[in-house]
Amino acid sequence: MPTPLVVTEESRRSRVATALLLVALAEGALAAVAGTASGVGWQRLADLLVVTNILIGVALALSGWPIAHQQPRNPVGWYLLSAGVAWASTGAGAATLAWAVSQGQQDAAMVRVLATVVNLGGWGWALSTLVPLALLSFPDGRLLGRGWRAFVGIAVANGLLVTVAGVLDPRGGLAGDVGVSPSLRWLDPQPSAGLLAVWTAGVIGGYAGALAALVLRYRKGGDVVRRQVLWLLLAVLVVACTSTLEALLDTQSFVLGILPILLVPVSIAVAILRHELVDIRLVVSRSVLYVVLTGLVVAAYLGVVAILDQTVRGTPLGSSVLATVLVALAVNPVRVWLQGLVHRAFYGARDDPVRAFAAVGARLQEVGTDLGPGLEGVLEALCRALRLPAAAIVTDGRTVAARGSLPADRHAVTLPGVGELVVGVRSGDRRLGTDDERVLDLLAAPLTVAVQAERLADELRSSRERVVTGREEERRRIRRDLHDGLGPVLTGIVLNADTALRLLPTQPDRSAALLADLRTHAMRAIDEIRRVAYDLRPPVLDGMGVVGAIREYAAVLGRPEGGTELTVTVEAPEDGWPVLPAAVEVATYRIVTEALTNVVRHSSATAVTVRLEPDGPVLRLEVLDNGINAGPSWEPGVGLTSVRERTAELGGASELRYDRTGGQVRVTLPIGAAQTTPSGPFADQATS
Repeated sequence: MPTPLVVTEESRRSRVATALLLVALAEGALAAVAGTASGVGWQRLADLLVVTNILIGVALALSGWPIAHQQPRNPVGWYLLSAGVAWASTGAGAATLAWAVSQGQQDAAMVRVLATVVNLGGWGWALSTLVPLALLSFPDGRLLGRGWRAFVGIAVANGLLVTVAGVLDPRGGLAGDVGVSPSLRWLDPQPSAGLLAVWTAGVIGGYAGALAALVLRYRKGGDVVRRQVLWLLLAVLVVACTSTLEALLDTQSFVLGILPILLVPVSIAVAILRHELVDIRLVVSRSVLYVVLTGLVVAAYLGVVAILDQTVRGTPLGSSVLATVLVALAVNPVRVWLQGLVHRAFYGARDDPVRAFAAVGARLQEVGTDLGPGLEGVLEALCRALRLPAAAIVTDGRTVAARGSLPADRHAVTLPGVGELVVGVRSGDRRLGTDDERVLDLLAAPLTVAVQAERLADELRSSRERVVTGREEERRRIRRDLHDGLGPVLTGIVLNADTALRLLPTQPDRSAALLADLRTHAMRAIDEIRRVAYDLRPPVLDGMGVVGAIREYAAVLGRPEGGTELTVTVEAPEDGWPVLPAAVEVATYRIVTEALTNVVRHSSATAVTVRLEPDGPVLRLEVLDNGINAGPSWEPGVGLTSVRERTAELGGASELRYDRTGGQVRVTLPIGAAQTTPSGPFADQATS
């Protein structure tokens, strides 16, 4: 059994697009056949705008078909296709009417009906409705916003007006120009003239709205959208130049007046489907430069000739010669100035590293703060300054910041010690220019500093979060200890006290027993309070200082019950011992005790050396043993992990290492500008 053919929505739309294209081509063929058979001559057909309508209609259809075929959900292609069919229908209808007149059938009913259909204004709908809609929704098929729907209403109203004006034209419209009287016409020409004036104003308003939409898309759009708009701008620039030249020559040239218009729909198709075909910015920038320069040269020449003709008339050189000399001298400076303006508009500040550095430097100040977007803002400023499509900063194979989507052609700049700055090559180029590379190399150093600053800021934020989390966990632990430990004990004390007070007159012995239990519970509460206080800060630090407390702990640790005798040596300076911050004192004591406990539990060491050495703004401490781990390798457990965490909380550095010579714990803690005491520890060693 054959597999049924499944027709998707996209394939159905592609078929409809192909059918519309064939209709437009058939209209062109019909116009050619009917025009030739009419015998009126191609000049007469040109006067009737048959040639113009067919060429423009077929060009619109050929430009809209690939868009509708490849992107069937983009209405721009459908607008162009429909405009092509409508515009070509007017040319085919006029040619057919000319053939009917040549056959003497101008009064036939069917011919008059066809004349009415021709006057419906297919070209008018295309000109005043469909083409403006294509421009309003260019390039993605969506309007800029809901407010732009008003221009859609204006475009539709323009189509209705041109239909009414064409059907009721007292002159018979285009059919009347051919020589056929349509079925409907107004007898009074005044209303038709007023309606035509309203339609003209509406068309101007519709195209003004489309132009404003294109300008806004260019200003607010990304790199791709700007390139697409530039394709359309290039076509409009060519049309404007040829139209101006035609007006200056005071001629009606088919080559200058009609053919350039065909570039507009073609540019729309190229912009949507192949905008990366060439570097359109380079083409437009050079075109704008030479068009403006040519206009200035011509205007300057004519102006200088007019002035000199009044001032130096009759001189041997003559005004035209002097004007030529003056204009020639001014051309190059003006060209350089214009080229700089146009170049900055399309390529940014790549020829001016100072300007580029200033643009990016304004965003570099925001890195590491909460004042701006950070590195993303720096990359955005870089892309805007150099007109780059995208940029990203990559560290260890990971993208830490990005702006835009990187194309296939890329250029990487090394950021020493950080990673790479990867930028996208402009569409139409294969590589960046030398000026671009020079600017990027100049920005590499401050970008490196910015990435490091962002990294440090992230680490600082993470450290703050850990500190806050640790503080909240400590508060939770203290609350739990007070609630679960002291709470029941104190409650029992209160209950026993009440009971003993009631039994004292009648049962003194029972009351005495309760008071004894009360004393036991009170001692337990005191022990619990001492435990909580010790967990917050060991009391021995306040009584003996950090060095004395460590020596006291070492002395107790050095007398194990059984096992190998352990000798613990504490080395610290006698004089100039600084007054440490409370947090550093607690961390130092906890780190040393954790390290010594680790030696006792996991090492066969017989000697341990503890060194405490203040070194300017930091305190260096070492715990070195001569033992060998009991296991195959030294994998820090909870104790040594606590050493790392306590060191990191204070912004210090730790090194935990084990080799055949023993274990080594080295920690550096910042102590700031601590004051020093006149005397230090009183002893060097505590031996067991």
